Amino acid sequence: MSAKSSPPSSPSAEGSLAEGSLADALRRRLADRTPIAEAADGARPAAVLVPLYHDGAQWQVVLNVRSMRLAEHKGEIAFPGGSMEESDADAQACALREAWEEMGIRPEAVDVLGPLDTVLTRTGFIVWPTVGAIPYPYGFKPDLREVAEVVHAPLRAFLDSASLRCERRTERDGAAADRVAYAWAGRLVYGATAVILTQLLDAVRGAEQADAA
Repeated sequence: MSAKSSPPSSPSAEGSLAEGSLADALRRRLADRTPIAEAADGARPAAVLVPLYHDGAQWQVVLNVRSMRLAEHKGEIAFPGGSMEESDADAQACALREAWEEMGIRPEAVDVLGPLDTVLTRTGFIVWPTVGAIPYPYGFKPDLREVAEVVHAPLRAFLDSASLRCERRTERDGAAADRVAYAWAGRLVYGATAVILTQLLDAVRGAEQADAA
């Protein structure tokens, strides 16, 4: 599968998700909360960037399809990110570095809006997500060793309850559990990425409600 960096065309603008207003509202929303960190003995720390941009008509969320060359989570839809390194000052620095290395998103181009709660993956990582807005258009430069495709998904598509799915997963202790997943344009977002996406959607809904109050 070849890497793609051109964003899709978009329908008309939608309500309170206007350019600028969502970013400001999300920044306030995320600043008013303390991220929850799961207890995870022995888990390896990692971080991801949750990139958003407004294309002039609506908000898009940027994900990627992980390369089949990778050892873990190959072929899955994910946010750009990876393991923390000693040189990373914190989780935010890790998320920005990984987004630069994987997708060519320059750290200085990211308007950091705030953190989400950590997520524990079935492969033993504890992931710290950071939400950030990037300019549009943006010239992504994916590292083909890690990224098979850049995915641009309308935020409204995931806010629509029709995208919701239930996925049965096997936990690390062998127990079965039902987890949220999202279907869009023939793709399925599941696992830790779906949990992070759910947090983002909850924050967006909260920001919209606060903005309308």
